[in-house]
Amino acid sequence: MDISIDASRRAREPFSLSNFFLMHKGDLTLAFSFFIYLVSLAFLMFTHYKSSSEIAVSMAEAALIGGLCDYIALKMIFERRWYLPNSGVLPRNRVKLIDGIAATIENEWLTPQMIGDRLNKMNLVGRLGSYLQEMNLNDVLGQAGLERLITNAIDYLDSPEKRERLEKVLKRMLPKTVTRLYAVMSRFGAESIGARIAANLRKRLPELQNDPELRDTIESAIHEFGAQLHDPDSYANQFAQKLIDNLVRRTVESSRGQITLMVRENLARLSDDQIRIQIESKTRTHLDWIRVNGGLFGAFFGLLFALSRILSHNGPAILARFHIAM
Repeated sequence: MDISIDASRRAREPFSLSNFFLMHKGDLTLAFSFFIYLVSLAFLMFTHYKSSSEIAVSMAEAALIGGLCDYIALKMIFERRWYLPNSGVLPRNRVKLIDGIAATIENEWLTPQMIGDRLNKMNLVGRLGSYLQEMNLNDVLGQAGLERLITNAIDYLDSPEKRERLEKVLKRMLPKTVTRLYAVMSRFGAESIGARIAANLRKRLPELQNDPELRDTIESAIHEFGAQLHDPDSYANQFAQKLIDNLVRRTVESSRGQITLMVRENLARLSDDQIRIQIESKTRTHLDWIRVNGGLFGAFFGLLFALSRILSHNGPAILARFHIAM
């Protein structure tokens, strides 16, 4: 994420008092504790409400201590300060952090097995069939692409090995009657289907390059092939399914270690400040609750300590009054 873009986006957000309190709750809690401390200290020094003022001072002191300690702890996580020993936990452990994030993503959150399972559930053959049924050659290839396609087809069919491989596929896809006739014709020395196609393409190439009917014919054949991909019993569907399964399997196998490498390389490009800002921007709102709770629980424990001191100093007098009242 671009830090400058994220900062500018936050700057454009309309001001809201509730958002302000939410974003600065830690600082506000600390400031409120300090304010209560000053007020209660003034009451203790200049009024006769000694007992209640002592309780308020004790609560405010404890809230201040809790809030300040949590503030320093959070500072130690994200920033290095010379006056804080061992501060800058994230910058000092940059390499371990990057390696840990990368390993966790690949080994637990986004394993190659998970990728393979997700790809297998996406019905890639059906998606390919739908795409081919709606494909427009002019948008995909254009005139220059169509010419290159015809040229590549001629070069492919000129190779005897590739032509023989294509003819085997065609025999499987053609009806049995046609394949039997083709076998009989081959015994009498008739040219193979691939050789005929290559010869005709080479002969008619100058005409085919500007033939609008050729584009319509190719598109119609592609659309028909796409429709066959939706039929689980068709040879085209079985062939495509096997091809995609092998492709997914090889992709998953080759992806092992690549996710870790990609995450590590991307994080390594970031400076310490960029990593700190990105992590802090995503966690600061939640981490500030630590400071809020530090102030609240500090005040609660301060109240308990203040009451315990009052009981220890004035315990006998309180018990005597209690007996008198009974």
